[in-house]
Amino acid sequence: MTPWKEHLDQCGIQWRGAPPGPLPTEEELAAAEQRLKVTFPASYRSFCTEIGPGRLGDLLEIIVPWNVKGFLATPRNIHRDLVSFVDASNGSRTKFIGKAIQIGVVVLGPGPVPRPFTDQCGPLFFAASEATSESEWTLYALDRRQRASAGETPPRLVKLARSFTDLVLQGFCQQRLAKLPFVAAPTEDQFRPEFHPRQLPTAATG
Repeated sequence: MTPWKEHLDQCGIQWRGAPPGPLPTEEELAAAEQRLKVTFPASYRSFCTEIGPGRLGDLLEIIVPWNVKGFLATPRNIHRDLVSFVDASNGSRTKFIGKAIQIGVVVLGPGPVPRPFTDQCGPLFFAASEATSESEWTLYALDRRQRASAGETPPRLVKLARSFTDLVLQGFCQQRLAKLPFVAAPTEDQFRPEFHPRQLPTAATG
């Protein structure tokens, strides 16, 4: 498997800011998997241990398992958020089956990235029940903007990629995500070839 740093270099991604410090170990990934009762896709696991958390352009914010007191950006099962939705990927389903593991957010409108995250951001998650190969899962985003503006209107479920590698290399680097319905009038900032590392705490809890 090609190292992620090499992938990003080949795509012209510039590193902006200091590296995140100690990255999650294989043992910490295994502990997160045990807690969630899933096995993370191979491409995401390698991104966690080689690159760490951070933001690609002003479009994708990636989080990684990190068990530190006060640090809440860890993957979780968001299945309860998917009890009702509109399938915006040419599908007809209204209910999600299986685990939905959030590993980041997608900025749904023009940048810059809102801080703190608002309804302009949608959860980025893996569908654990939708394997696309032996070690990869389908990725989705949930667009809640219609719910925010129209009361009880269900959010839209949008299929993003067949693997985490496809999400980064094709969706972001080749800007294929610009063609999806949730990205409204994408700006250069959203797909700017930059990675902004997020600093991780250093004192882990048990």
